[in-house]
Amino acid sequence: MNGEFESGIVALKEKDYEKARESFSVIIEQKPENADAHLGLSFAFAELGNIADAEKHLKASFGLFEAQRKFSEAYVTAKTLLEMKPKIVKYTFDVLRVYLKLNFMKSFTELLVATMESEDISEDVFIENLSSLAHFIKNSEIKEVLSLKKSGLKEEEKLNPFENLELANLLFEIGSTDEAKTEYYKTARAFLSRDLKDKAQELFVKIKELYPDDGELNELKDEIDAFGQKEETLDLGDRKAKLTEIAARLGNENEARVRYSIAVILKEYGRYDQAEEQLEILFQLPKAPEKIKAHVLLSQIYLDSKDSAAAVKALKKVIDAGEFEGSELVPIQYKLGALYEQTKQYTEALDIFERALEEDADYLDVMDRVKNAKELLRKQEEEAEKEAEREAEKEKVVAEAASVTEET
Repeated sequence: MNGEFESGIVALKEKDYEKARESFSVIIEQKPENADAHLGLSFAFAELGNIADAEKHLKASFGLFEAQRKFSEAYVTAKTLLEMKPKIVKYTFDVLRVYLKLNFMKSFTELLVATMESEDISEDVFIENLSSLAHFIKNSEIKEVLSLKKSGLKEEEKLNPFENLELANLLFEIGSTDEAKTEYYKTARAFLSRDLKDKAQELFVKIKELYPDDGELNELKDEIDAFGQKEETLDLGDRKAKLTEIAARLGNENEARVRYSIAVILKEYGRYDQAEEQLEILFQLPKAPEKIKAHVLLSQIYLDSKDSAAAVKALKKVIDAGEFEGSELVPIQYKLGALYEQTKQYTEALDIFERALEEDADYLDVMDRVKNAKELLRKQEEEAEKEAEREAEKEKVVAEAASVTEET
């Protein structure tokens, strides 16, 4: 199975999409719950122009990844679906839900505002889909602006207040006064949940007589007094403005780590342009360990795209930028040294490996790489000397031949 998956991945990267389709299809026939194979197959179908089947397998992979709590992978599939079918409202809300699960509150709020501004989505459809996200929204500011309530009934909303009042009275009569008090409060709120404000008020008076100094009395009184008052609501434009204001104060949790993870997934499937987009977002973030790995990953993307010059340029650029220093640069220096070796630039390879060695002698096999670079450079110089001698000998032979010709 692993061999078949690797075959599909290689085929995607080599743009042999028919071969990729065959490989991933074999896996799914044997193991239909394989989310990675569904994702690979969707990419193959998309490149072959079969959008219907691509969409089908993207939806399958999204559901499987989400169930497995693999939210980076779920983001890749949801985002791909949205880009493929931008007018399908559900796909927008799938991305929004993944943002919430990733705790990407800034991205969630910005996409939500953009969705509210879309002329393709009616307000009714927007609200209907938004209600499906209510359970996942934890930010109190956003919940307030959207006027979202927690899903499900509160305990007191499930009660029959008349029956529960009998229970509370019974508890009080047998001397269980604390338990009775709890049930009285529940009953009062149950009356409110059924729009029986007068009954709630009557019970409040009784509770106050029985428990005159109880600390929860004022809270219950406020709830009864506020019940039925019309709350001021924001129109759609006001809500968008408020959400935009909130978004400016929000961030995305562990964004560098998540963006890097997403880029790795996209690279694995040969989606190099999309992977670069994620890395470019990452590069704009504050300094983090993932940013160093991201630069190495970008160079590998260029290498996979058969552009070693771009890979070298990218690594040299980050070294020269000065954002990282000391041992932070060692992974980048190591990668650059390896690239120089591959292109037989042994002088440059030795220089960069020695700089890495100075900063962290224990990093991978950097000490051996220095020794190897020295040996390769020595052989290159010896070969250059031999080549120079051969050229000199050729020139000598040519000169002697010319001299003989002149004499004759």
